[in-house]
Amino acid sequence: MYTLPHPLRLRNMADEAVDGGADAAFCRTLYASTRDDLRLLPLPPVQREQLIALQQRVHEDGRRHAWPQAEVLILEHAGRPVGRVVVAGGGTAWRLVELALLPGMHGRGLGRAVVEALQERAGAHGAAIGLSVACANEAALRLYRRAGFAHAGGDALHHEMVWRPPQNIT
Repeated sequence: MYTLPHPLRLRNMADEAVDGGADAAFCRTLYASTRDDLRLLPLPPVQREQLIALQQRVHEDGRRHAWPQAEVLILEHAGRPVGRVVVAGGGTAWRLVELALLPGMHGRGLGRAVVEALQERAGAHGAAIGLSVACANEAALRLYRRAGFAHAGGDALHHEMVWRPPQNIT
């Protein structure tokens, strides 16, 4: 399990049949909050919402296809969902597929706490963590650099980054 400071908690995303779709509804809200590019389009509200919903389905289908065994986790703050974390892999190669927080939760140390908990768990397994981050996402780049992730390639839109656990010196 992931060790986070109180009042933070990571839990598995519930099946829609189990929670009445509350987690799925939260994830729709969260995804929409990350898509300023679509929310600012000059479209009627109904069409804009349909476009965001379509893009979310494409995003989720792509994630399921690329990382079918990924852990999908909900980040809670004081019992309220505030983010989503998707982690894939095992063995010595892990992948932070997604770390998304509601806009009002940015800048509070939640992302740092999640990354540190992931590093602690991966380090216990001797695993490196890879991720991809948009070049334009300066806040995320700062977070990952401060957490010890190093540039490992990429393209004009995304940086590939990797964190390796410290080597035990004996």
